[in-house]
Amino acid sequence: MSEVKQVPKLRFKEFLDEWKVNPFKNLVKISQGLQISISDRLTQQEKGSLFYITNEFLREKSEKKYFIKDAPKSVICDEDDILMTRTGNTGKVVTNVEGAFHNNFFKIAYPKNINKNFLVNYLNLYKTQNRILRLAGTSTIPDLNHSDFYKINFVFPTFEEQQKIAKFLSSVDKKIEQLQQKKSGLEQYKKGVMQQLFSQKLRFKDDSGNDYPEWDKKKLGEVLKIGSGKDYKHLREGEIPVYGTGGLMTYVNDFLFDGESVGIGRKGTIDKPVFLKGKFWTVDTLFYTHSFNEVLPKFIYFLFLLINWKKYNEASGVPSLSKATIENIDVSIPSIQEQTKIANFLSAIDAKIQLVTTQIEQTQQFKKGLLQQMFM
Repeated sequence: MSEVKQVPKLRFKEFLDEWKVNPFKNLVKISQGLQISISDRLTQQEKGSLFYITNEFLREKSEKKYFIKDAPKSVICDEDDILMTRTGNTGKVVTNVEGAFHNNFFKIAYPKNINKNFLVNYLNLYKTQNRILRLAGTSTIPDLNHSDFYKINFVFPTFEEQQKIAKFLSSVDKKIEQLQQKKSGLEQYKKGVMQQLFSQKLRFKDDSGNDYPEWDKKKLGEVLKIGSGKDYKHLREGEIPVYGTGGLMTYVNDFLFDGESVGIGRKGTIDKPVFLKGKFWTVDTLFYTHSFNEVLPKFIYFLFLLINWKKYNEASGVPSLSKATIENIDVSIPSIQEQTKIANFLSAIDAKIQLVTTQIEQTQQFKKGLLQQMFM
């Protein structure tokens, strides 16, 4: 029986050498970060302080930042270094960041014959991540120790081939980054336009170029009713979606409402309105709107996006809203004709955002396929 060669399925044609296999213990050196109590952290950068890299840094759109002083050299990293979380959300890879890193991170020092971006992509491979998580254990908080990380095999080609693979994948990453920036720009534009429209600083004209009537001040309860969600467990499996505050939950064989509506959290997540249409069911934690009076459901959806729902929270623990509170909120409502123009305009922006979101997902899937075929 002939020996299986260590070569990937997809490869640049000028490279023919077999890939090497070596455990990380023979190639890299890892060091652990420094734990600083919250009381000893700075919330503003001062002279001589360093950005403190914690798990908070990994959270999308997190605005919380910490800084520390007098960090030892062993826990300082620069943009060329590779960090990886060792506990909690174990296996998350961080690079291109400067500062001092928390005890939850390893810094991976790699030799000159290993390309940084090739190694980053290898660490992010599904098989590598799966291996890391299995080694970290199945406890409530997975924890990867030094010796277990060193057991992981690294399969790699010559430095020249690593460079070429890394450069190609970096071009895909750049495309993803450009699309993400485009999406962020559209989201910021939408946010700004919504604030202008609903504050009436920006107004549409009718088809003859004339102003629309002034907006009417009303209570939400005058233009719609709030419906309560219900338990669905007595229902059979079907094709009708069931929604909760976290989004789609399952599918059942019956519905609470059929038509356009806006879902708003009753308990838990109360500030994430969702537009619903067709037949659907909502659980007890999600209200839905119905019985609209001279208002368009899509207009109400955009209006709900601007309401500061946390202002109306009625609980000291888990955030909660009541029907009475929602229906008593003061709002300004334009004519149906102006509502239509506002809803259509903002829906067109949403369509562009969704298109870019789809392009991001497709490019990410393309990269995922490349990783599976270009690595061992």
